[in-house]
Amino acid sequence: MFFRKQPDFGQLLRELGAFSRRDVTQGLKLAKHKKSAQALLKKDPVSGHVLLGLVACLEHDIASMHAQYLQAVELSDSYLSLMYYALALEKSCLWNDAAKYALLALDRAPQEPKLLNAAIGIAPLTGRFSLLKKLLSQWQESHEGVRHPRQDDYETVTETLARQGLAEQDLKAVLAGIGTAFSETDAILLQCRYELVHGKDSSFIHYRFVLPDSLVATYYEDRVSEKLSTVPCHPRIFDAFSFSVENGTVYDLYDCMERELASSADTIKVPDPDKMKLIEELIRDVEV
Repeated sequence: MFFRKQPDFGQLLRELGAFSRRDVTQGLKLAKHKKSAQALLKKDPVSGHVLLGLVACLEHDIASMHAQYLQAVELSDSYLSLMYYALALEKSCLWNDAAKYALLALDRAPQEPKLLNAAIGIAPLTGRFSLLKKLLSQWQESHEGVRHPRQDDYETVTETLARQGLAEQDLKAVLAGIGTAFSETDAILLQCRYELVHGKDSSFIHYRFVLPDSLVATYYEDRVSEKLSTVPCHPRIFDAFSFSVENGTVYDLYDCMERELASSADTIKVPDPDKMKLIEELIRDVEV
């Protein structure tokens, strides 16, 4: 199996990775890539099937995507075919399946850091924070005992859910519904991120799903909400969980603001509320 030795494979993979949405109407755009992938089948069947699987993913043909990748996995004993399958499944928002194949790849190459990082990235999308805890322990072992920044998230998430009488299974159900909703659209997520938000009297888990600027975030957020209305979820799950769908530019803006706040936390001065009240009283009757 060539993969990295085949320049055509790498080039086609990069070009296909630049697509920002999945849609069956993209057939004409993908025709050249499909033809090249079919030609590659003669030289390297595994690479050819991987590329055809990615083309099917971008055509939003989930059945063909599965068929192509499963042929690649059957023909190869390398972790790479499993890894590429996991990445395509993640791109399709089929997060539980993506986690399955990422773990199978990691089992074949436990010392490969990219596979471990990929599994760590996918695990929260399944709601399986118990799995994330195990993966982070593995990460710590491979980094000479250094703790991962998200090492304590399992305990925090478990505590947050327990306050509302919830368990990990309840979080898994709502995230499965969100994944299904996205998988039925043409969206390709640029990024998924979860945050543990701590309030004065409570805390909750917030997921942010980031889309290309070319897609209307509110439309996809509405699609997800519609799907969740049909999914059997625990009635109190939304007391501990929330989500948002954002465009990349908005996400970058908020991320920049958060970093600015974090870096200047020690120098920010909060106005004295008594002084602010006095100023409001003084200017109340002043005409501009």
